[in-house]
Amino acid sequence: MQPVPAPHLPETIPADGPGELDRAAGKYRRREKGARTGTYGPGSSTGPNATGPNALAEPSVQVDAADAVVANHTASKIHAGLSRAYTVQSVLTGLPLAIVDTLVTAFTFVAASFAVSSALGMSVNSGMWIQLPVLLSLQLALIALHQLYPGAGVSPVYELRGLVRSTVMALLFLSGMNLTFGQLPRSEFAVFAIAAIAISLSLPLARHLAREVLSKTKWWGIRTLLVGKQGECGRICERMLHRRSSGFVMVGYVARHRGQQDLEDVNCLGTLDDAFAIACRRSVPVAAIASCEVEESAHRMKFQFPSLVWMGHSAAAQDSSDVLGAFTKRLNMPFLRFVPRLCKRGLDLMIVVPGLLALTPFIAAVAIAIKWQSPGPVIYGSGRVGQHGRRFKMWKFRSMVVNADEVLKQKLASDPIARSEWAQDSKLKNDPRIIPGVGHFLRRWSLDELPQLWNVLVGEMSLVGPRPVLPHEIVRYQNRYYEYTHMWPGLTGLWQVSGRNETTFETRVFLVHHYASNWSLWLDAWILVKTPLTVLTRRGAY
Repeated sequence: MQPVPAPHLPETIPADGPGELDRAAGKYRRREKGARTGTYGPGSSTGPNATGPNALAEPSVQVDAADAVVANHTASKIHAGLSRAYTVQSVLTGLPLAIVDTLVTAFTFVAASFAVSSALGMSVNSGMWIQLPVLLSLQLALIALHQLYPGAGVSPVYELRGLVRSTVMALLFLSGMNLTFGQLPRSEFAVFAIAAIAISLSLPLARHLAREVLSKTKWWGIRTLLVGKQGECGRICERMLHRRSSGFVMVGYVARHRGQQDLEDVNCLGTLDDAFAIACRRSVPVAAIASCEVEESAHRMKFQFPSLVWMGHSAAAQDSSDVLGAFTKRLNMPFLRFVPRLCKRGLDLMIVVPGLLALTPFIAAVAIAIKWQSPGPVIYGSGRVGQHGRRFKMWKFRSMVVNADEVLKQKLASDPIARSEWAQDSKLKNDPRIIPGVGHFLRRWSLDELPQLWNVLVGEMSLVGPRPVLPHEIVRYQNRYYEYTHMWPGLTGLWQVSGRNETTFETRVFLVHHYASNWSLWLDAWILVKTPLTVLTRRGAY
């Protein structure tokens, strides 16, 4: 994807968003009346005095270009109902399996204790029963870490491996604790050994029987929509309707084009363009991709559906499965799910609240220094595009002179080298707008970003995420724009720890795609750890 040059949008674009999604009809509507103009800080390249590389572009071209991108984005806007549906259906599907795992493990452990006591004639310490709740809790946690809950579409081999590992690791942990804080009698060792073998053999069988029973009910399973080409989708869907024990419940299919055969098939719910609307209407959080011919649409679907299932995947993949009648591979998008997003928001608040309290004296000192060096406001708000395309003001310490636009205009008019540098990425390495002394200090150490902690506190940003986008940059994102708007923009992110101003805009867009496709709390933790090192080395900061 080659980004096109960035036309700057005029002030007629509303500050609260260039448009909105009509959830009922799925239509894009312009807000013609009551449009509010965004407020931008020093150095802004929007408005009548815009100085960006394409500031002289025709207004109609600017509006049409941005509207085309935003209107295209609204068709893929995440529906909160799908996230809730996935959470509820996952709980209803996984909870019965967790209950089965608990009952089987407890019964087998007790049976192993009686077997050792009666058959082998060894006395079993009564303290063994106290360890049973610890064993059950630890085993369930390990099974969950192996992603065996809710257990839909899991390969039998992968499930067997996960159950055996979880059981053995839990029992080894108990054995180690006994050796550390006391002793491990032969009778307890025998119980642990017999229980490990018996539980490892009985759990997979119990799960299989439980699935067969649960598949007869109407409430068990995760609702799934089949996506592919006409003709073969009907045959696959018909076969899948009789395999509910996999944990996926097929509600029907959509095809790129509806042929005569599809029109007569009651399982055909519409065309590929209708997939997202059908999923929202029927609470279907999973899409099963059955054809490589819809790969382009599938790329967008992974930012619409909390989970995708790729059918026809290579059988050589270690995490592939044949439970759906064809080799499949799961592609999960944690950022579209309620619990991971709740954890991310909780992590933000845990760090930001004490951080703001601790940094209050320093923030006050910086404010005094700015006011002393350059009369004018201490903090300014720059209009940015946030999650779901909402506009917000990103707060920063003012590191530029008050008449920054005028200074920049004079610099670009008199210096062709600076004009060429600005045209490339709207940046100047030796920027004349920066306040001497305190301004350079703030920007060099990225301290001008500290007021954005308030944006994080009120939920407009996150500690980690893509760099906040200016309104005129929307058109440069093209097909990546919907990836950006599915996330909170971040105080720091991959761009900040990957060279910042030394990178190109194309690299910045790619980093947004990479972050959106690979997000996890571990990735956020890695970025948070690397950020102080990047700030100290001052790489790409100017």
